[in-house]
Amino acid sequence: MDLQREKKQTPLWRKYWYVILVLLLAFATYQFKTVMGNATFIVKQNELVTAKVEQGRFQVNIRATGVLKPVNIRWVAAQVSGRVEQAFVKAGALVSKGQLLIQLSNPELHSELEKSRWEYEAKKAENHAAFVALESQFLDLENSVVEASYSYQSSKLKLDAETQLIAQKNATVSALDYQRSQLTVKQKMQYWLSQQQKVKKMSANLIATKTAQQARLGLVENNYQRMKAQVSSLSVKATMSGVIQKVSLVLGEQVQVGGSVVLIADQGSLFAELQVQEIKVADISLGQSVVVDTRSNTIFGEVIRIDPAVNAGMVQIDVKLNSELPNEARPDLTVDGLIEVSNIADALYVKRPVFAPRYSDAGLYKITGDYQFAQKQMVKLGQSSVNQIQIISGLQVGDEIIISDTSGWQEHQEVMIN
Repeated sequence: MDLQREKKQTPLWRKYWYVILVLLLAFATYQFKTVMGNATFIVKQNELVTAKVEQGRFQVNIRATGVLKPVNIRWVAAQVSGRVEQAFVKAGALVSKGQLLIQLSNPELHSELEKSRWEYEAKKAENHAAFVALESQFLDLENSVVEASYSYQSSKLKLDAETQLIAQKNATVSALDYQRSQLTVKQKMQYWLSQQQKVKKMSANLIATKTAQQARLGLVENNYQRMKAQVSSLSVKATMSGVIQKVSLVLGEQVQVGGSVVLIADQGSLFAELQVQEIKVADISLGQSVVVDTRSNTIFGEVIRIDPAVNAGMVQIDVKLNSELPNEARPDLTVDGLIEVSNIADALYVKRPVFAPRYSDAGLYKITGDYQFAQKQMVKLGQSSVNQIQIISGLQVGDEIIISDTSGWQEHQEVMIN
């Protein structure tokens, strides 16, 4: 006899298990959505650096490094060739104008000086002897003029006496003697006049001869003075007051004419040479204020020159220092410069985020009020300073943004802060 089996019913949970799974997944998704919101990425809070948007005076500064350079710097060159016999200064020494720096030796120059001195003395003695001889001749001519004058006066007196006797019809004077007397007077007068002309010519000749002799003597004297100056130039002296920057010679070294000997700089007048990146030079103009930091003190100055050339991506900016120089200021001292490009009275600005170039549109992450999420927002950026950047649009005062590196999750519009 067959027994009828009782059919067992399958439990609903086993029959519709997938429904339960779907419900669980839906609940989990809801809970995840509740927690994550629209965020598609999670970042750790301790890895973030944030900053708040502020409003106020915004100074656009460009930072640069450089060195101090002297305004007045000069190489002292050798005027003559010689060998270094003695050095009286070293680098760093303070010297005054005319101070002895290096003593050179050149025996040949001393020999030439002695030779030119004797030539000068001999020429001077020759000129003196020539002048004495000419003056003696001149005196002789003057004496002959006096004698001719006396002779003329004597014959004139005789003629006058004879003229008077003839006028009185005195027969003691014949007509022939009277005519001879008249002729003699004319001859004496002509001789007297000719002697006077000789004296004038002699005087002019004496002056011309003296001028020529003086010129020849001057030539010899110039050579003598030149040799004296060359011997004197063996003592190399400072051409200006300042600080010795470099001594390019050592004892026993031979130096030629024009060779550099000592470099002197005026430490009291310095300027700053700053190196600025070429992409930032467009914002710099002459007259802009600069703060130069010596790491111990600050010096105020202004831009006085912008180099037109670019060297290894850098442009040289010369800065005139207007305030008093501190004690540590000296040539080649490394300094930092802060160039004030502009000063905006009322502007929005924030600490400069990583990878946020000026004058660009950047996607920055703005933190929500509960500090749980950060939403990507397009922000228009303006001028940038050393560590701040201007906000043109996209953010408001008090907004807090992430300024650390966000390049790893830039494709996410919203991230969760854990």
